[in-house]
Amino acid sequence: MAKNIVITGSTRGIGLGLAKEFLRRGHCVIISGRSSTSVERALSELSGEFDDGKFIGQPCDVGVYEQVEALWNAAKNQFDSVDIWVNNAGL
Repeated sequence: MAKNIVITGSTRGIGLGLAKEFLRRGHCVIISGRSSTSVERALSELSGEFDDGKFIGQPCDVGVYEQVEALWNAAKNQFDSVDIWVNNAGL
């Protein structure tokens, strides 16, 4: 059964690698990073490999509560639920 997965700090490195692996396994993924530029770059990379309806991106600084709340809301609005939350971002 496919899960809806939010990964903070997922625009490069381990976080982006996790996103790709979850997508390969058929899950839906919400990626995030501090800047819109990094999120757009990662989304572009994912678009070359995966179906667009399976992932979204949202800028989020995990040190700002309102941005974390907005990330949660974006995930809920797109996929109706959040099954797994991976805290990969550093502070």
